[in-house]
Order: sequence, then structure tokens, then C-alpha cells
Amino acid sequence: FDWKQDFVHPADDDARGELIKDIAAIANASVLSYGFIFYGVDPRRPDPLVGITRPYDDARLQQLVQGKLEPIPSFLYYEVSAGPKTVGVIQVAPSKKRPYIIRVDIGRIRKGQIVIRRGSSTDGVTLDDLAEFFYGQYSQYFANVRQRLGLDVQRQQAITEYIAELRRGAEAAEDHMWQAAGFLGGKPRR
Repeated sequence: FDWKQDFVHPADDDARGELIKDIAAIANASVLSYGFIFYGVDPRRPDPLVGITRPYDDARLQQLVQGKLEPIPSFLYYEVSAGPKTVGVIQVAPSKKRPYIIRVDIGRIRKGQIVIRRGSSTDGVTLDDLAEFFYGQYSQYFANVRQRLGLDVQRQQAITEYIAELRRGAEAAEDHMWQAAGFLGGKPRR
């Protein structure tokens, strides 16, 4: 999870890029459980709930992310009342479709970046992260590859069995032909 003191409306490219980067980082880290970005929270204060200053709309946030991440993570923005204060929440669904890659240059964020949330900071992915994304225990890609290979093996086994059955049928037909020609034991052996 991540927290921010306030939800800054993404009015310029730097703010939009930062918001997209935060969603991508949480999505890349959320493989088994939901990931969250909380707005209106400051854990350094005695009362960590500070509240957001202005509401925002989920539909606008969904539109903002469209075309800027690949694949597009499943997320939802909503607001929760906590007494007189309101906390904004971006809830990112767990997924095995990682990595989520930034598709466009926007503000200080660059096309092709892959970021991940580690503890209380956002970082670029490492080779180990990429290996986990594609071949790890929770990888969707490796499971799809295994499934495709399994289907190919099954298809090849079915073809091999079919060819063997055709071969047996041809041999039986040839034996019947020789028997019809008067060779009771089937094809004469030389």
C-alpha cells in the first residue's frame, strides 16, 4: 500500500504521470491481495487521518489511465467518510498479468518504465522481478506457456495414435486382401 496526505487532482502532466506511476507500482506488487493507495493519511501525525481537500471521480481516473498502462490494471477509486474527514482510496485488484508497463511519456514518467512498490517506496523493477513476473510461482505467462505446450503435446499424441490406428487398419486390409487371393496366412513372406 501507499499513502498520500491529499489527493492532488491530476491537472498537469507531472501529476498525471505520478498518479499513473503509483497505480502501476501497486499493480505490479499486488499478485495475491488487493493493493491500496490511501489519500488523506499522514502516519507521521498524532491523528493520521487528515482527509482530502476535494473529492474526485472514479470515471475520470479510469479515463486517465486508459491507454497509458499495458495491460490496464483493474482498480477502483472511492471515498470513505471517517468522521468529519474523507479518505480517498484507490483499490487495485490482484493480478497475475504483470508486468504493468507505462506506455507513454507523461511528465517525468517515461514510456517503457516498469515500476513496483517495495515497502514504503516505489522503485524500478530488477531482473529478478522480471523473472518472477514471467516464470515465478504466481506468473500467468508461464502457466499459459505450459498450457499451450501441454495442448501441443496432447495434439501430437492424438495425431500419433491416429497414424498408428491407420497403419494397423492398412495392415489388416492388406492381410484380408491376401487371404482373399488364396493365401490363408496373409501376405506371403519371402
